Amino acid sequence: MNNTVLNMDDSRFNGAVTKLNTPFDVYKLDCRDMISNAEAFKLREALLTMTFKKKSCDLYSFSQSPDFIRSTKLKKPKEVEQFLVLLETLKQNIATYLGKTFNDTISASCSKYDRGDYLLCHDDRVDDRSVAFIYYLNYDWLPEWGGTLDIYSVDDTNSATEIVENINPDFNTMIFFPVEKYTYHQVAENVSTFARISINGWFHCDELSWKMYNQAHKFHSPMFTPHSVSSCDDITKKCIESIFERPLFREAIKETFKKDGFIMCEGFFTQNMVDYLSNDIFSNDMNWKISGPLNKRHYKCIDLKDLPASVLSVVNLLKTERMFQFFKDCTGLEFLAVNIEVQRWHGGHYLVSGGNYGLGGFNVLSVYLFFSKCFGKMSDTNKDDLHYVFELKNTSTPKFACMPQHNTIFMVNRDSNMDSYVQYCKIVDGHAWTVVVANYVIKKDFDCKLAIHKVD
Repeated sequence: MNNTVLNMDDSRFNGAVTKLNTPFDVYKLDCRDMISNAEAFKLREALLTMTFKKKSCDLYSFSQSPDFIRSTKLKKPKEVEQFLVLLETLKQNIATYLGKTFNDTISASCSKYDRGDYLLCHDDRVDDRSVAFIYYLNYDWLPEWGGTLDIYSVDDTNSATEIVENINPDFNTMIFFPVEKYTYHQVAENVSTFARISINGWFHCDELSWKMYNQAHKFHSPMFTPHSVSSCDDITKKCIESIFERPLFREAIKETFKKDGFIMCEGFFTQNMVDYLSNDIFSNDMNWKISGPLNKRHYKCIDLKDLPASVLSVVNLLKTERMFQFFKDCTGLEFLAVNIEVQRWHGGHYLVSGGNYGLGGFNVLSVYLFFSKCFGKMSDTNKDDLHYVFELKNTSTPKFACMPQHNTIFMVNRDSNMDSYVQYCKIVDGHAWTVVVANYVIKKDFDCKLAIHKVD
């Protein structure tokens, strides 16, 4: 490393910093006066000789080295040791520049994003983090390869609304910003065949610069009580395969459901019904809207009033007394009401754990009617294709997961102690599907704090 940087004065540091035009304070530091490009190349090569561990959950998928500072027994290349000396100097420069007081703690590790890796929208508010930093080692990285640091705007509830800035991970530069309650950002999916490398972490402080807060919770769609339809028998015979009308088959479904807490059945709709739906159910021409906030979820949905007649017929069927009885027969549960949403999913979409917060505190039967036709093939042996994941709250161990298979019905007993998420749909996988999601509120032990109005 350049020895003169160890005594860099504030004016030289300040001259290398550019404040970016973003909703919260983000700064870009040109590091070439501190680390030559030749030294940066050597640092990258040294980092790639280290051991990385793959990390994945509802929020991210990438590989990471152990923490360079906290892992005291970690054997580090000399180039990494030299960078850590530089980082101590940069810590003092950044503290002076931002008017911050840091404690002695620095978190620093190397992150490697391979093809299809990502880090979804988040704000870094953990423990005593004060300022985040990312040092980039990606020579001639093209924006179309993904891997950009995306910055979000927020609304008056401090929820992420849209991406307003894409910061390219330029070689031998550092991005840093104070951690606040609205500093939402993400690492966009790497769609290239090249590894995106960075050293990233936080400078810590003794007093938090941000405060905890709660965001408003609400249902995404109206609640419907069951209603009677005189011609419902004829409609279901045309729509649903006859085997689902057999009492013994429903009893077999219930037996599996009670044992496992979920069940998936293939071939739910008749082929004539699937053909009838196909022109609309896979259409991108419907009035789809983005469902947010983006720090919780990102997929397309549509107002029920805007549905074409074919898809509306499925939604209306799910509101009938006959279907309430069908799900009672298949689960042994009784229901008060249902809320329904029609969703469109493709590359870039996700629902993080807790993102479906409109159901928080309720015991529901979640019913998913999947329609999937896409370029990318799915396999139930590939963990990344099991997009729908269900787990107990405050755990990281999934109870079960499922793949959105074409013309299937998936039923799951979701009590108030269960979280779920939809794993990020990778652009590089080419997956896409439409799903009708119906959440039936379970009557047993229901504390009726919700006013349910009958809707025609």
